[in-house]
Amino acid sequence: MTDKIQTSDLILIEQKQESLEKRSEHYFQIDFLKAVMIFLVIFDHIVHWGLKSEIGVALWERICIPVFLVIMGFNMGLSFKRHGANTLGELYSWRYFKSKILRYIVPFLILYAFSTLIGLILYQFNFIAMYDGQYYPQHGIINLFTGILPFWGPGNWFIPVILGSILIIPFIYWAFLQKPVFSLILCFILEIMMQLIVFFHIGEITTWEEAHLTSVFMNSVLFYLSAIGLGIWFSFDHKLYSNRNLFIWILFVLSLRYLFFYQFSGLRFRIGDIPLIRGDYNFLVFPYSAFLVLVLLKILPQRINPNIPIIKSISRAISQISKATYHILLTQILGYGIIYALLGTHYIINPGSTPLDVLYLICAEILFISFGILWYKIDQNRNILRRVLYYFNLFLILPIIVFMIYNSMRLLNIVDAILPIKIVIAYVVAFLVVNITVGISLHHNKDQDSNSFRRNLYLINILLLSSLIVFITYVAVILSDWIPLSFLLILIYAGIALIVNFGMRFVVKKPLKLLTLALWTSFLLYIFIITLLYLAILPPTEFLIQNISIVAFLIFVIIGTVLNYTYGK
Repeated sequence: MTDKIQTSDLILIEQKQESLEKRSEHYFQIDFLKAVMIFLVIFDHIVHWGLKSEIGVALWERICIPVFLVIMGFNMGLSFKRHGANTLGELYSWRYFKSKILRYIVPFLILYAFSTLIGLILYQFNFIAMYDGQYYPQHGIINLFTGILPFWGPGNWFIPVILGSILIIPFIYWAFLQKPVFSLILCFILEIMMQLIVFFHIGEITTWEEAHLTSVFMNSVLFYLSAIGLGIWFSFDHKLYSNRNLFIWILFVLSLRYLFFYQFSGLRFRIGDIPLIRGDYNFLVFPYSAFLVLVLLKILPQRINPNIPIIKSISRAISQISKATYHILLTQILGYGIIYALLGTHYIINPGSTPLDVLYLICAEILFISFGILWYKIDQNRNILRRVLYYFNLFLILPIIVFMIYNSMRLLNIVDAILPIKIVIAYVVAFLVVNITVGISLHHNKDQDSNSFRRNLYLINILLLSSLIVFITYVAVILSDWIPLSFLLILIYAGIALIVNFGMRFVVKKPLKLLTLALWTSFLLYIFIITLLYLAILPPTEFLIQNISIVAFLIFVIIGTVLNYTYGK
């Protein structure tokens, strides 16, 4: 009996040690950087270059992708080291590929399927029109085989880089284990060679075929290898004042000078009319961002004090955004792709915009980040059928909300829209005030049940968000005479779904029954189809028939839900 108790104690001790080791290897600094950078990615894709060129974005906003590349190498280096993978066989293991397939390839395939379907709907099921309308002639047929979506959206180019990194990073890490200095230099050399291949092999771009081939090279991970190499280098020692990192100080100064003249003096390296160095992201830019990563790793804490509830809540939110950055990237690709299809551009904020146009940026940040996190959480569900149903909910609601915000609201006269805009701002202020107030309450009332406070905070946030959705719907109905009932029902459905999800998670503490979820998803799918028929086929005289069928289906779903919870197991 004593031996069993001792064995049990040893197991508990070992589990506790493993948990502490994992926590010691977690970096809040990286979470913070990833969260900030994904905000900047969304900012980058909605603000026009004419405005960005006036605010020096090369020194602060355009660092988002270089920072992500450095972090990619850093995190992969830490991961390999944590798992003790040293040989090529261990690095290229099935466990490694399985994790990458689930983490990156499966979400990409889901995006590929749903984005193509949404694109076909927007282009009246004409594939050629969809592909040509989104980004042609910048992309050709060859790009479809590299990870570019048929229904293109800004940021799509980074997906081939991520997919390519899955194959090459283990080998680079193995090379660093053998000869770290030589491997880092080789990363720079290989990237420079890629630039030279494009320069000598393609040279001046005179045809679209040459432009398509150039984009294949520039969407390759080899074109950004120095940033990943720097990240892997730092994974062995990220101390800012370490002797092995002194070189980055020198490269930082050179990179800063280059970026300064690149931004403000139009510096470009050319031979004749042919660019010697292509793209905004290259080996001259990456040391600047890599140095900033080291600085943040130095000045920010690795772990947050869990004894301060408000700080703990903020760090959790940052961590959640950090984990979901890939899904947020995919979400904004789809969202901006829809905006591009509707408006012919995804750059909504330009030098001629009014301060009120910043609301479009706020909506984009809130929408894409929240839906990206939802997508990430859906992917954590082990029930495949439930996940598929959640996917349909996500990808049917998101396009409708994007359509309502970035199409119908732009049709409104700005004078008529002032009151709704003020109310939206009031909602945003209320959201911030509620979160700060409840956070302070959590901080100063440590003896009270923090979980109860947190639940109240979540509930108030959900009520604010859902009521905002309903309000936007109301404004759209009042100020625009073409919004069908099915549109409104989808938006109301989204708000109610948030409240129900909260109730099931924190009150009932059980997920929604699968049959009930299937019933409501089928209702959502039906009203989505009705919306498409309204926009493309059915004449206005068919309104009554549509509405009657929707009400009948709704009654059926409600009865089915009641029966499922009354008699279902």
